[in-house]
Amino acid sequence: VLLESTTIHAFVVIGNAPSSRRTVDSTKRYGVLFDDFEEFEHAHPQQESSLTSEDLYASLRARQADFKTSSSSFVNIDRKYTSSNRNDDYDEDEEEDEEERRLQDEEASYLENWRDSACSSTVRLTLDDWIRRIAIDTYPLAVCGTASGHLYLAELEEGEELDCVMNVHASGDVDDGDRVLEFPAHLPDALTDLYGKFDGGGVIALAMKDDWIISSGREGGAHLCRIVGEEHQFYKGSRGGTSKKTKLSLQRLGKFRGLVADNVVITSIVFDTMGTVWMAGYDGILRGFDYEERDSEDNPLMTRQSKPLFRVDLGSPIVNLSVNDELGCGVASTVSGLVIFSLEDGEILAKWNPLVNKVRREFVRSAILLKDDSNPDEEEPPTWSVVCGGTRGSLFQRILNVDSTGVLSPTRPFLDQESRDKTIFPVKIRPNHMGPVVALACPAPGLFVSGALDGSMRVWEYAAYS
Repeated sequence: VLLESTTIHAFVVIGNAPSSRRTVDSTKRYGVLFDDFEEFEHAHPQQESSLTSEDLYASLRARQADFKTSSSSFVNIDRKYTSSNRNDDYDEDEEEDEEERRLQDEEASYLENWRDSACSSTVRLTLDDWIRRIAIDTYPLAVCGTASGHLYLAELEEGEELDCVMNVHASGDVDDGDRVLEFPAHLPDALTDLYGKFDGGGVIALAMKDDWIISSGREGGAHLCRIVGEEHQFYKGSRGGTSKKTKLSLQRLGKFRGLVADNVVITSIVFDTMGTVWMAGYDGILRGFDYEERDSEDNPLMTRQSKPLFRVDLGSPIVNLSVNDELGCGVASTVSGLVIFSLEDGEILAKWNPLVNKVRREFVRSAILLKDDSNPDEEEPPTWSVVCGGTRGSLFQRILNVDSTGVLSPTRPFLDQESRDKTIFPVKIRPNHMGPVVALACPAPGLFVSGALDGSMRVWEYAAYS
């Protein structure tokens, strides 16, 4: 969301994501214990048997003693299946079940808080400049882009400003002080489509991945910065003791060479998990750079490349980007509709413009790809859809034609193209926002959040089987 403030507010919804837990199959355990003994070949603890417990455990202890003394090759015997640890295993299972139930209850409470928009607001950072963009990869580290064109590195848990790189970008559309800048010719149109009549200046796009920060401004192109750490020794205690602490700072690495000649306004930047950073140009070109390739000093080569790895002409100015790594697709919002593309090579997979018949000029300002796995029938594949928001507050949803393997159909990408079932037709989501929908996000399965320039954020539930 466009941030016109000098502070960062953290909206906290209590809850933790469920973690993977080890489970123990009790039936498999019995098989390991008894299948090894000829005299108990057909015995099973859940079946009736003439053997007494005393006979069973006496023979078991004798066999264990024989294993230990006569066979040194069995060095990897899993001791968790011995009788001495049996009760401990059951206690561990109970503890794990209780922990799993606790996590499920916490997740249910977490989702309920999202549905009720029940969250607490706290001020986590205060700067001496207007915050225009914020990027977070691993909380609590964050990078802020400001109206003056500066980049701030902050620690949001403590509310600490760690570093600031001044004048990375121009603050306005005129020359900054001693710097002579050649602004892109399409800058006025780009600012109007992005912000309307209210342009706050400074940073336009900002993205963060691990230690890498990429940002863009109104002067065109993009800059790369890196988070670096340096150990500092400081005095601790009244007896003159010392301790070491790593101080983080921003290192400026320069502009992208592959964008200089184009002199284009980069309106949106996103990283995917396949090693590509995607940049949306107002010239209608979608560019992809490889951020994983490094030189001998561990610096990325993407800033030195004369051209991007992928270059796709979408045919219309791009104002927003979003990617979904699970589906392997991204969606670009342009002034003539949305475009779904492949993260593998940038290939265009689908186009849609729900606002083409609008009387007043309105275009797609933001879009997102959403997964609905609420179907109680586990054999049915999840349903995928695209949701987009317009510059006059409209919201639309259309179901995608994704097969059971998770691949979007290249010939008929939308499900309503293969069926006349009205339940899968594109729908308009009501009520409208009262301003451009500039941001869409999915905080939890079955939910998405829309943010608009009317100053509101709305939580929507889109799960079909909610």
